[in-house]
Amino acid sequence: MKKLTNLLLVFLFVSNGVFAQTGTIKGIVKDKETGDPIWNASVYVEIGGNLIGDAADFDGKYTIKPLNSGKYMVITKIQGYAPVKTQNVEVTSDKITYVNVDLEATAELLPEFKVEVFEEDLIIIDEPTVKMISPELISRDPNKHNPINIVGNLPEVTLAPNGRDVYVRGSRPEATQFITDGMKSITGDIGIPGQAIGSIKVYTGGVPAKYGDLTGGVIVVETKSYFDLAQEFK
Repeated sequence: MKKLTNLLLVFLFVSNGVFAQTGTIKGIVKDKETGDPIWNASVYVEIGGNLIGDAADFDGKYTIKPLNSGKYMVITKIQGYAPVKTQNVEVTSDKITYVNVDLEATAELLPEFKVEVFEEDLIIIDEPTVKMISPELISRDPNKHNPINIVGNLPEVTLAPNGRDVYVRGSRPEATQFITDGMKSITGDIGIPGQAIGSIKVYTGGVPAKYGDLTGGVIVVETKSYFDLAQEFK
């Protein structure tokens, strides 16, 4: 019965994630040897049999959007270069994930794909006051069944004695806002099982204006999409 309840909770929050805001993948495609940008390289992801992508411009820059929160494989190819598959690219709402690709020139007509694994830092370089918690980190953490404890272990974040609220940089718990799939949390905590979470983004400073004038922080939770769940059960 408990297992069935947990499964229902997962599907409930997955369905809510369908309406979440979208993210973007951007990057630059370059020649690995010369460092020159590669114009017109095809860069795309595959979603349910459909391709969403872009062609690199004269500066080698590309943009793929809109993308639901989740994990993607970015494929980059152009004639005369060995194609590259970049795995495990994590996309979250309202965030740009940068994936730069270096292609190796080849004389082969049908070269094999080069597979790379994308790794993202916990702290986002262009947003140093934002901490990112990926599904992989959640699954490996002993507190995965109670994600608020994972948040409480981050720098500048302290878990309140009631085990539900958090203090960000010493501010009052009421000064911290919880956002789940674009909606403010009514209970004031995460309240979602770890297996249903796609990502957690924690602002400990420099809070974007769209979240209001806060003296604490913001905890943004994105639940897993249908595509994430389908991938897990393959």
